[in-house]
Amino acid sequence: MTKHYRNHNIRFNMTDEGGVQAWEHLHSAEVEQDFKSQNAFVVAAINDYYERHLAKKNDPYLESREKEDAFADRLVQTVEQKLLSNLPALAAMYQMQQQAFFQAGLQAGGIMPYPYQQGNPGAEASVGVKLVTEPIQGSEQPIEVVKQELSEPEENEFLDYSFGV
Repeated sequence: MTKHYRNHNIRFNMTDEGGVQAWEHLHSAEVEQDFKSQNAFVVAAINDYYERHLAKKNDPYLESREKEDAFADRLVQTVEQKLLSNLPALAAMYQMQQQAFFQAGLQAGGIMPYPYQQGNPGAEASVGVKLVTEPIQGSEQPIEVVKQELSEPEENEFLDYSFGV
């Protein structure tokens, strides 16, 4: 089986900035590392450029959408990196806050106060947690059990329960 080759000579105008840049790209270390040969690079570049040319011709907004998508992707990536880098600190702050609420509840007789009730120690929580000591069925040993107590919230002049009625 014989191979069929076609030859086309390309001249690079070294007084033209585009020609100089193309020559430098063709002879760059990246082309040498990433492609089998300079010929393989030229073939890939022509095919890629031509496909992109046809896609832009059929969709004139393709390039601006691609730029917008790339910008949005960079923005999302930056936010994700910031969030993930701050996650341990946020988790520690949350855990410390929960521990403080739990300790405050134990000091207040077992009922966990809500943040809006801290200034009013006499107020009851609409949902509270209380530690209770009870024996487990079939065992005589008492165990601390967490129970949830529900009660109606106090009347509050700032809350409107009418729901538009």
